[in-house]
Amino acid sequence: MSKPLVLITGATGLIGFKTLVVALRSGYSARIVLRNPSQEAKIRAAPSIQPFLSDISFAIIPDLTLPNAFATAIQGVHYVIHVASPTPFHVDVPQMKQEGKTWKETMYDPAVNGTLEVLRAAARPGSTVKRIALTASGNVLACLTNPAAAPTDIRPCPSMEEALAVPIVGLAYKESKILALHAAMRFVEEENPPFGLFVVCPGYVQGRHELCESVEEVRRCTAGATLDVATGGELGAPPRFPHVTTQVWVGDVARAHVDGLALRDVKQNEVFVLAGNGEHSRKWAEVAEMIKDMFPEEVRKGVLRPNTEQVSMDLPFEGRSTEERLGFRFAGPEVWAREAVEQYLELSGREGV
Repeated sequence: MSKPLVLITGATGLIGFKTLVVALRSGYSARIVLRNPSQEAKIRAAPSIQPFLSDISFAIIPDLTLPNAFATAIQGVHYVIHVASPTPFHVDVPQMKQEGKTWKETMYDPAVNGTLEVLRAAARPGSTVKRIALTASGNVLACLTNPAAAPTDIRPCPSMEEALAVPIVGLAYKESKILALHAAMRFVEEENPPFGLFVVCPGYVQGRHELCESVEEVRRCTAGATLDVATGGELGAPPRFPHVTTQVWVGDVARAHVDGLALRDVKQNEVFVLAGNGEHSRKWAEVAEMIKDMFPEEVRKGVLRPNTEQVSMDLPFEGRSTEERLGFRFAGPEVWAREAVEQYLELSGREGV
């Protein structure tokens, strides 16, 4: 019996790659969408992929936003996990301004149109797609601005005028996720497609990113926050990352995407919030103390300098209901902090740092 086929976008990123691995380990075969064909060799070479080389294939789509971009890639697919979206780590703002572009061309159109092209392809006659997992962000949750909001309520959709007025790339990223999610939900409500759609809203995703080959690469994804705290990189300096809590292990984020595909009773546009609670979400100063206990020899040698003065920003995310819904508990920093620091030590040792 052939394995069910899942189409995955964004598989070179922190969430996307881990989700690919979890899907393969869960018995799926995967068709991986890449914009750049040179990334195929990197994925094929990853240690976690080696047992599953016969279960992966690739679809090269240089521009996910073009009409019918997914027409060929979607053929024979049973499930879709759409992770790909512009991130603030890869936007050259000075170059964007020099070219006369706005957030619309750089962030909003790629996020919205890429999402809609996936949905349109899956909704066409003859499609075999049963369910789609859409990766959003905790930034879309209404609880950030409305204390009375339910945990899974979504923030109102901004006007394009409001979205264009945001001053920095981090805020543009938030707006792009809200715009794309509202576009997806409207599509499902208006078109009544044959597939089901659910939404994964992760908090601050931490852990190992297997495809990273340097410390600097890790620092360019959200897992870099753990590295900053572990190395004292932000002590006495403006943080490169907003050190919010609501941390969540990338392995749990990946599992939520994959497990959601198999749930029998997923509601249309159902939202899963993934964020640590209680013992799972920790103040960063406390995480620094844990790192000192985990790696005493590296701290003694000065290889690690955990920042026990790191200030945290708490966010009102609530992930307990998602834990109950999916049937597993989210891992704490004893998993995600250890993973990230171990990778840092491996990479920094290789680089002679």
